[in-house]
Amino acid sequence: CKKILFFFLLILFSNNTQAVDSLKKLNVYIPFPNLAILNSKEKPFIFEFKKNTTKNGYIINFWATWCIPCKKEIPDLSLLNVRLKKHNIEVLTISIDKKNIQDQLSFLFKNGASDLNHFFDKEMNIFKALKLRGIPTTILVNKQGLVISKHEGILKWGEDKVVKRVTKLLN
Repeated sequence: CKKILFFFLLILFSNNTQAVDSLKKLNVYIPFPNLAILNSKEKPFIFEFKKNTTKNGYIINFWATWCIPCKKEIPDLSLLNVRLKKHNIEVLTISIDKKNIQDQLSFLFKNGASDLNHFFDKEMNIFKALKLRGIPTTILVNKQGLVISKHEGILKWGEDKVVKRVTKLLN
């Protein structure tokens, strides 16, 4: 029984370590698409990263309400946002869900993401333009508006090693 528990704990702790190791710079940076999506007030919005000179970068998480791993990851993204404020890095979410935006906001607030800025891409235009494959997917965008890193799948975003890796990649 102790061997099984040890093996389970080894797998549990090694998975996030391996996931953090996969968080590295892309060989070729990708310009973030200049496409309109909706903000939380349901108004069209286009990201203009170069105009915001106070931020060192952005972590953008693609998600949906029906995605179980996404729901599990949401509180970690909020924790990451708190931990990155002093580094001038902001965590944002982009939903690819077709549901009503107010229902999605309610879902986010109930699941611990009331402190994040949320955006909505029901047509998945940005998701498709970036050639993303699944959710949750999280990208790192530098202050020039270039996607410099991409992580597919869940990650414990609030952990020290993740915070260090993100700040290193974006600085």
